Amino acid sequence: MKPSSYIDVDTLQAQTSLAEAADKCGFPLDVHGSGREVRLDCLFGCPGDHAGKREIAVNTGNPQKVFCCHAYGCQFRGNLLTLMHGMLTGAKPTGDKLTGGEFSRVRKVLAGTPEPEPTRQPQSQPAAQVSAPTPLRNVPLADSDNPKARDLVDLSERLIMDVAHMPPAAASYVRRHPCLTSPELLRKWSVGVLPTGGEDKRGWSLRGHVVYPIHSEDGKLLAWIARDPGFEEKERAFLALTPDQRSREKPPHKHKVPTGFHRGLELFGQQASRLQEPGYREILAHCGPIIVEGFNDVLALDQLGIPAVAIMSNRITVEQVDKIERWSRQLANGRASLLFDADGPGDEGTKEALWLLAERNLDVRLCWSRGLGNGQFSDWQPESLSCGDWEQAIRPRIWRL
Repeated sequence: MKPSSYIDVDTLQAQTSLAEAADKCGFPLDVHGSGREVRLDCLFGCPGDHAGKREIAVNTGNPQKVFCCHAYGCQFRGNLLTLMHGMLTGAKPTGDKLTGGEFSRVRKVLAGTPEPEPTRQPQSQPAAQVSAPTPLRNVPLADSDNPKARDLVDLSERLIMDVAHMPPAAASYVRRHPCLTSPELLRKWSVGVLPTGGEDKRGWSLRGHVVYPIHSEDGKLLAWIARDPGFEEKERAFLALTPDQRSREKPPHKHKVPTGFHRGLELFGQQASRLQEPGYREILAHCGPIIVEGFNDVLALDQLGIPAVAIMSNRITVEQVDKIERWSRQLANGRASLLFDADGPGDEGTKEALWLLAERNLDVRLCWSRGLGNGQFSDWQPESLSCGDWEQAIRPRIWRL
């Protein structure tokens, strides 16, 4: 026989809608979309990447309302209880797991037990005492106050760029992405796999990962972002767990983003030196900046002589829109082109980017989508394009005279 204080959390989660949970927490819910999946801003203190970008996807059709944050550097997962903890505190649970007093508090709120006022927002200060926030910026590694960061300036000298010499997991990932099998292209972009052995401990947490350098517009190295080649296998194992088990485990991360690096301020491939490459200025003048999602998209298109830059996500930030607008007006008579992945998340990100860029009165065109061209490119990624695809299907759609 269960004690009178027993609370059936699973049943309560199934019976409580997302809106009802937010109301219990005193949280102003702002969702995008409807049906089985809705999106909202991350509640867990992601570092400056995506405010207003609604990168948490909540499966409202699931009894536990499971969610995942799609922001690079976060990718936090959980159920409705964990989401409510974020609504109440604006932070992740201690150790990324909802246990002890934190679990007890959220459980009581879910059950309707009165709680103190939410602690998510601090007490407001008098206007005279509030100083303007310091603008976010990324410091070049060479100028970092952290000696360990400065040690990574020449990390490219240690990278393996020949697939034959890569660790098995990395080699398997690279072979699935043909643009990464060209040592010449990898050397050009300073992309490769960090060795798993050796006495050199610099960047040790990135060993066995595929690493990509992020350069500023003037070519200074800002950061290295690493892609875990074993992510898909780890994610399958994680998703095979029960919802309760998943809520107690730390989800795998696809990318490793340095602490303090603001990904949303930059674009992969933004270095101005690329404008010197043959044909790049002509394509920019007629198509505008070509915006893609990922690192490999930029590399693969570069092989075809197509200048693209990546937002490193499927959700564009306001700062990235600012940068694209500036380039578009300076180089392309106000033109821009969107080439996100032709899948569900890509289409959602494209719609948002199209809206934000159109609000700046830019001439924006879609390279493709799941529906365009009778679904010819449905579920494709830009890195899959051939020269023929570009010349026959994409270029005519976005080329302006």
